[in-house]
Amino acid sequence: MSPNWILVCDAARARLFVASDRKSAWAEVAGYANPELRGPVTARNSGRTVPRTQESVGSARHVIEPRESRKDRSARSFARHIAGELQDARAHRRYARLFLVAPPRFLGVLCDELGDLKAAGVAGTLGKDVVGLQAETLAQHVRAAFPRDFAMEPKRPAA
Repeated sequence: MSPNWILVCDAARARLFVASDRKSAWAEVAGYANPELRGPVTARNSGRTVPRTQESVGSARHVIEPRESRKDRSARSFARHIAGELQDARAHRRYARLFLVAPPRFLGVLCDELGDLKAAGVAGTLGKDVVGLQAETLAQHVRAAFPRDFAMEPKRPAA
């Protein structure tokens, strides 16, 4: 039986976890980074150069705003890369079901890039920004959101 995959991501990085069954511990098997949105601002090419247009009469110049910001374009490109990896894995039957956890805005972009979620094997989505949490804490969030798919860890009785 193919395992379940849990992808936890945002526009800057993604972490892929595998759970072989409902009760098994998760193993982090892959990590992805968007270099355009990672690192200090000076390293990200923050110098903004925007196109300008010359007024037909006089010396006034006006800024032409891009339709999509550089950050949004980078996030869409990163989502396209991740979606390609997931579609390839689905074609090779490396996972049975996929759970996506991302901030709502990036989750929408990722779902757009995946296309048909049912064909991609997406069993559930969670709109939360938890990519920076420790694996155990992250697993608790996902188990609480999908109790039928992941067994909750038994609580220890109070002594």
